[in-house]
Amino acid sequence: MRTTVEIRDFSFDIDEPVAVGGTNSAPTPMEFIACALNGCVSVVVEQVAKELQIGFTALETYSIATQDTRGFAGTAEVSPFFHSYRLEIHVETLLDDPAAQQELTKQVHRRCPAINLVKSAGVNLDINWVFAAQVVPGSAENACNIALGYTPRAAASVAAGASA
Repeated sequence: MRTTVEIRDFSFDIDEPVAVGGTNSAPTPMEFIACALNGCVSVVVEQVAKELQIGFTALETYSIATQDTRGFAGTAEVSPFFHSYRLEIHVETLLDDPAAQQELTKQVHRRCPAINLVKSAGVNLDINWVFAAQVVPGSAENACNIALGYTPRAAASVAAGASA
């Protein structure tokens, strides 16, 4: 199930866990979709913030998506894609203007292709924004885990998510 994907001048591998026949040597296609959403929203936040003249010094995103793998396996009549999706967006900024923060979030939600793709698929997408004077590395991951009832990891061990 390992596949090398080439697009423009880039290539990357996709695989599946051993439990479903892969070698677990690369992220799954659905994990790449989650990564693409995090990356896409980061780009749109930067673009919209620039247009609105909102300065920020750090941006951290993290997401957790749930999928009923019985759909992929063909063992149940359930959708094979995400059923729910939690996205944390933490923006480090001195901006303390709720109206400007609301305008940024509104524009990002409207303009992000990946957010709109996931929403159009009918996925229960929960997006939580945090604007703070300081964003501690790993804070988006920990907030996401806490919101979903998982144990947060120590900041030093954080390896997922996107930062800009």
